[in-house]
Amino acid sequence: MYRHHLRPLLVTLGLASALASGTELRAQRTLSLDSCRRLALSHSRLLEQRDAEAAGATAKRQEVLTKFFPQVSARGLYLHMQKELRLIDWSTPLGGYNFVIPDRIRQLGTIDLRNVWVGNVTAIQPLYLGGKLVSGYRMAGLNERLQAELRRTTETEVETKLDEVYWQVVSLRSKERLLDQVISLLERTVKDVDAAIETGVATKADGLNVRTKLSEAEVKRSKVTNGLALSRMLLADLCGLEEDEPFTLADEAEIQTELQLEAARAYQSEDIAAAVERRSEVRSLRLVDSIYGLKVRMETADLLPQLYGFASYSATNPNSFNGTKKEFGSQYYLGVMLQVPISDLFSATFRRRQARSEQTAKQLQLAEARSKISLQIKQALRAVEDARRAWTASLKAVELARENMRYAEVGYREGVIPLINYTQAQTAWMSAQDGLIDSQIQLLLSKSKLKNILAL
Repeated sequence: MYRHHLRPLLVTLGLASALASGTELRAQRTLSLDSCRRLALSHSRLLEQRDAEAAGATAKRQEVLTKFFPQVSARGLYLHMQKELRLIDWSTPLGGYNFVIPDRIRQLGTIDLRNVWVGNVTAIQPLYLGGKLVSGYRMAGLNERLQAELRRTTETEVETKLDEVYWQVVSLRSKERLLDQVISLLERTVKDVDAAIETGVATKADGLNVRTKLSEAEVKRSKVTNGLALSRMLLADLCGLEEDEPFTLADEAEIQTELQLEAARAYQSEDIAAAVERRSEVRSLRLVDSIYGLKVRMETADLLPQLYGFASYSATNPNSFNGTKKEFGSQYYLGVMLQVPISDLFSATFRRRQARSEQTAKQLQLAEARSKISLQIKQALRAVEDARRAWTASLKAVELARENMRYAEVGYREGVIPLINYTQAQTAWMSAQDGLIDSQIQLLLSKSKLKNILAL
């Protein structure tokens, strides 16, 4: 009996334990920078748009391919006419004696076309179009490759945006942790000052000064907390996560004192010209230049004669192949058609000039892009070096500020240093720690940007 009552309780406890375990596992989800990138790429609507455009480019290339084959069409026609067709007017040959003409003879000159049925199948094969079909197919293939390059460009843009938000979250989380430490330190200082005021060692002005510092730190923490919440919402949106889904970042840890800087130094020996050509933007513009070159060829083809071959098979009812009979009769046709432009030569010439001008503009755009990307690479390399020097200087500043605060605290405890000097040392330490956070995030972000700029 007790087992019967305990069984539902055990089941309930088991389900509760499983739900609690699931919630705990969900809360323990940790995302690294690479995993965030994968999530952002898989949930990006911009990339879905690029995929749709790439599918359209593939369909366009396949559609152009069909132009190389005969274009076959079938037609059917039914025609009803009010009157028969009479080839001879039997009312005039014999005058008043026309009645002697037998009806059978009268019917010889009559063709019944009141109900006409026509069927036709035609095939037209382009034989020579001045290279227009070949150029069009190559253009479609280049456009397909262009869509792939544009997708790579969009991937880089998505990753760059994700990196900025990711490191912003890490930066704000580090600053929040720093402000928690500062507030804890100031709260302890407030207690010490209150005790000193009671013993007459410190004044109320000292207490107000420390409480003002504490209030300022709490306001800063509130702002940082709000900014962190908004940044985490943006990061969750980029990664396709639910708003209420908890997650932590792998880099939400204490500020590191050692970073891997060898990769940044290796970038210095990178061949800038080769890096420029690796960029998807440059590859896209090269493809655009080739597309416009083929467009010039297509406009030139309109100036040349065009040759077509055609074949047709027709059936009519009634037919007159062997006398007029009310039955289907059929035959086929074979032929060649030559089309020579005359008046279109002028408009085609102007279109070719326009295409050449457009190609020249794209070539100038490509040259400008190469120049700007080369400058961007040099600036990115310089930014990494500047960020490295700033980070190294921030480390030294933190060490000095920590040592200064330690001496100030000891001196304040022993009564040889006034409270204002101690609070100034605390402020200097907080400022140095804040600068270290900014410099480290800037270094990591500049390295990430440099990797994308070099298309590695």
